[in-house]
Amino acid sequence: MARTVAKGLIALLMLASASLARAQSPTPTDGTAPGTSAPKTKVIYESLVGSGGVGFQGGVPIFTADSLVAANATPRLSGDLSFTYVWDDNLVGDLNFGYAWNRLGDNEDFWMVNAFSMTLGTRYLLKRQHRLRPYIGAGGGAYIWTIQTKDLSASQDPVTYERLRRADFGIYGTAGVERRMSNSVTASADAAYNYIFAADPADFPSGFGGDKAYLQFRLGVKFYFSLSDRLDQGLPE
Repeated sequence: MARTVAKGLIALLMLASASLARAQSPTPTDGTAPGTSAPKTKVIYESLVGSGGVGFQGGVPIFTADSLVAANATPRLSGDLSFTYVWDDNLVGDLNFGYAWNRLGDNEDFWMVNAFSMTLGTRYLLKRQHRLRPYIGAGGGAYIWTIQTKDLSASQDPVTYERLRRADFGIYGTAGVERRMSNSVTASADAAYNYIFAADPADFPSGFGGDKAYLQFRLGVKFYFSLSDRLDQGLPE
């Protein structure tokens, strides 16, 4: 079921990207190709400096840290909602809310692992005024991770009876490429690595007491809007 949903999500994002590409509206600048009279068009995009953006990324995560988690994790799905502010043509800030989960095997007492995240970060984009713009980014924030039973309650350590759920600080790094679909829409593909400082062997001596981490591969789309345009209310300046 999860594989079917993942394939459907990827197909939907690819279809949306193709549809937006056909509807893109960059500002053309006419010129003449060297040695010919044939006109050429240079694509110029409006600057997004001062704009806000809202976007969604869907993908596939794999948990890679904490020995018990890494040994039993099976990839499932992740989703990220992001709010962006464009400081300048190369630097943006992101407020992200994310969720990722993996199946852990056949033990109904330790059935799945998941993590909710709320992070702040920045991204640096290369190749200003290009349609394809590689980027790198980093940030940090709060992560709530849980080991759950098959009935979706928090699992317990069999020695201390502590619930396997904590809120801890974490950091992330990301690298990918963004494609400008129009003056106000972008599509992206990237990888992100999240590391959660969750080590607590005193409360969880039976296992799952190490730091947590997961790697994501994501596709996304983002819509930008002006934060400075005033509404026309029919009133004099």
